[in-house]
Amino acid sequence: MAKLENLKTNLSLPYAKIHPSIDPEADPNSYSLEKFRLYETRARYYLIGSDRNKKFFRVLKIDRSEPSDLNISEDPVVYSPQEIKNLLQRIAEGNRATGGLNFVAKVFGIVGCIKFLESYYLILVTKRQQIGSICGHAIYSIDESQLITVPHVSVQSDIAHSKTELRLLELVLRLVIRLSIFGRDFSVTLVSRRSRHFAGTREKGLVDKRELTAH
Repeated sequence: MAKLENLKTNLSLPYAKIHPSIDPEADPNSYSLEKFRLYETRARYYLIGSDRNKKFFRVLKIDRSEPSDLNISEDPVVYSPQEIKNLLQRIAEGNRATGGLNFVAKVFGIVGCIKFLESYYLILVTKRQQIGSICGHAIYSIDESQLITVPHVSVQSDIAHSKTELRLLELVLRLVIRLSIFGRDFSVTLVSRRSRHFAGTREKGLVDKRELTAH
């Protein structure tokens, strides 16, 4: 079963949180994460998210030691550019004996997680295209995506590499490809039409003839 936990960082570095009262333009609650970089160690994935200007950084940790469970923890700390650099250096040094810290991919978000017979997979957005905007907020289409196995290969059983597992994975990959290359732009005009019988004061519910109206 998937577990979602909120854990505080156990690093000893004195990470200074950003104080909005000191710098009104540096409010960590007024931004959205738009850019992500995925790193891996033998034990975890680290998804590093940043705002558009790369002033604020957040960290999502995904455990890789369980063959069939999904354990995700969100670091509550808001990091500055120098702090996130120090954090990655410490992770790399701490995992040097088991391969260190490796860059996996630049992504724009996680579509979700999927599981077949044993292992969980991450569905990542690796390429996007802006197709419009609503009230100043950009709307994107997914042009390319990628599936990444969550557990490390050392903890996977033979089931994760079985013919059935690979066949199911291939079906999902085909579906993702189809969804990413087929489509068309369209516009919809919404028209609100009121009945001539209820053109006056708005009414809602049952009328005398027991007809339902939502005017």
